[in-house]
Amino acid sequence: MSSDPELSRGGYDMNIRELWKQLLQRDEHIRLEVKLGNEIGNSVMQTVCAYANTIGLDGGYLLLGIKEDKSANPKYTIVGVDNPDKLQSDLATQCSSKFNEILRPKIQSGVLEGKTVICVYTPEAEARVKPIFVKKQGLDKGTYIRVGPTDQVCTPDDLAQLFQLRNIRPYDETLLPQTSLLDINPNALDEYRRLRAKKNPNAPELRYTDEELLGALHCIESTDGISKPTIAGLLLFGTEKVLRRYFSMMRFDYVRVKGRDWGGETDGIYYSIELREALLTLLPKAEAAIMDDMEREFSFPKGSLTREEKPAIPYDAIREVLVNAVMHRDYQVAGPTLAIRFTDRIEFHNPGYSLKPIERIGTPGSQSRNQTIASVLHETEYAENKGSGIAKVQRKMQEAQLPPPHFESSKADNTFVATLSLHQLMDEAALAWLNQFNQFTLSGEEARTLVFARNNGCVSNEECRKLTGYDTPKASNLLKRLRGLGILEQHSHGPGTYYTLSEICLQEKTESDLDVQREVRDIQIETENKPDSDLVTQLKVQDTQIETENKPDSDLVTQLKVQDTQIETENKPDSDLVTQLKVQDTQIELRREHILSSLPDVLRDEIQSLGQRISPEKREEMIVRVCEVHPFTATEISILFRKTRTWAKNRLRELVNAKRISLTIPDKPNSRNQAYYVPESSTQMHQDGNNF
Repeated sequence: MSSDPELSRGGYDMNIRELWKQLLQRDEHIRLEVKLGNEIGNSVMQTVCAYANTIGLDGGYLLLGIKEDKSANPKYTIVGVDNPDKLQSDLATQCSSKFNEILRPKIQSGVLEGKTVICVYTPEAEARVKPIFVKKQGLDKGTYIRVGPTDQVCTPDDLAQLFQLRNIRPYDETLLPQTSLLDINPNALDEYRRLRAKKNPNAPELRYTDEELLGALHCIESTDGISKPTIAGLLLFGTEKVLRRYFSMMRFDYVRVKGRDWGGETDGIYYSIELREALLTLLPKAEAAIMDDMEREFSFPKGSLTREEKPAIPYDAIREVLVNAVMHRDYQVAGPTLAIRFTDRIEFHNPGYSLKPIERIGTPGSQSRNQTIASVLHETEYAENKGSGIAKVQRKMQEAQLPPPHFESSKADNTFVATLSLHQLMDEAALAWLNQFNQFTLSGEEARTLVFARNNGCVSNEECRKLTGYDTPKASNLLKRLRGLGILEQHSHGPGTYYTLSEICLQEKTESDLDVQREVRDIQIETENKPDSDLVTQLKVQDTQIETENKPDSDLVTQLKVQDTQIETENKPDSDLVTQLKVQDTQIELRREHILSSLPDVLRDEIQSLGQRISPEKREEMIVRVCEVHPFTATEISILFRKTRTWAKNRLRELVNAKRISLTIPDKPNSRNQAYYVPESSTQMHQDGNNF
């Protein structure tokens, strides 16, 4: 099933049914809304208005005759409408009279579970007539846009953006003073002719003169009989001299830095190029700069002795992201288009937020702020058909078994960032990590999904679809199976649902120590099928006691010593477990000593002298005092207080919820590098409280 069914395909009844299925699977979202539909009231008109206004949304769907009850299960119930003909007539009448512009939504009735349901598709209005608003409410209070699954009144900034797109001359069609045809680079025109002939050898414009060609491409305009290039004409075909004079900061920069982070320091940069020339000649040079610096993978195809070479990121993916960057950027902002190559990824930074909602990127339809530039790049096959370029990037990354591209758009900062990962999902480290799930017989799609969740902190249905090529229901079933196996945990419901690795999976960390090793050891022991083993029983009892919070620390130490003594007297020289336990206990003590040495003397002495039956409140107070020194991980806290990591995670989570400590990585609570600290404000508040 398509995520956004077209009403014109296959009949309205079919599409109503598909929309209903989509509602049950994804809940209401930015392009799908449901209402009871007893009458055509303000709520219906607001949704119609919002679909017509929202930039780049390509309209949306409204189902009438559906009841929503957030407290019930299922959440949505088909109740139908009593008088579908009248409702359709009322809706059409109000759409032609209640707005400042006449709207003509597509309206059709269909049958679901024996009840009549009305489907309303409102297309996005043309830019020249926006904003659409309810006349009775006025422009300020009656203009709506879609924000997620809701209708929201436009802010002044929203209105300004809508008006900016209405009846104004595109920026790239603007004429610049003191320019002439002498500012056009003949080499760029030759490149256009070459690329155009490659796509269509019989294109009539190939026979035009240079001036006629530029005119046909809307790259020049005549004023008082004198032809002058537009901004689009200069950007596409201009000489380096004129570009430097008028667009000194509008260049392409490729930078390679050390490591995975951008520190902004020049000593971290060890490769950099700058390109400032017409887009028609700049693009192939920018492509070459990136691809020449790209690692190659080598393989021998089956049945061949010839070595095959391919880049770590597909060429087509690089090309499409680069072309989209220069095609859709905001040329009114002075700044370069920047490609930054990190150890694990390439980021393309671009002035100009996406005019298309981020959740709609990669779907059919395109909205460009530079229509002339986009048209020329389409004619030369640099750019794909409307909206298909990003879809091609997603497909190429999937075929290469790479994570899907990641896009960030900030209207506030007027920026757009596209990220392509360099790391294969199934590298050696990932395969080694997946070994812990061998008993579940995971499919390749399930394995890729888990590795993605491991690398990115979480995975959604949409990301799963991109990784696997599955449709929404199949991706949902995959995620539910992994949740049922206890590997993933579900968070939230509806369109905001996402999944993270469960606690047992998160214990595989680079910082893993004794507690993690002991949990892995216990699993191994339990699978050895030796129910009569005294050692198995002892270890299970020990771990149960460790989990019990009210057990004295000294008892735990004694138990561990007794256990080690018992193991040593078992006279099993061939047992790897004996050696493993001895190493583990040594490691934990060494690690604990190291952690203690980082604490102030007073605090260290207090921890070492903790009583046998310390209260939970006292222990929490000690954890807070420890985190005041510097950030500590859950593993370090568990070792310091001689508890399991699970116990530490629970205590730390409680302290975070109580706002006594904070996360060092708040946007990724399950990050492998997560640590906990006490903000200065909290420390001051605590101190002030003690003064009263």
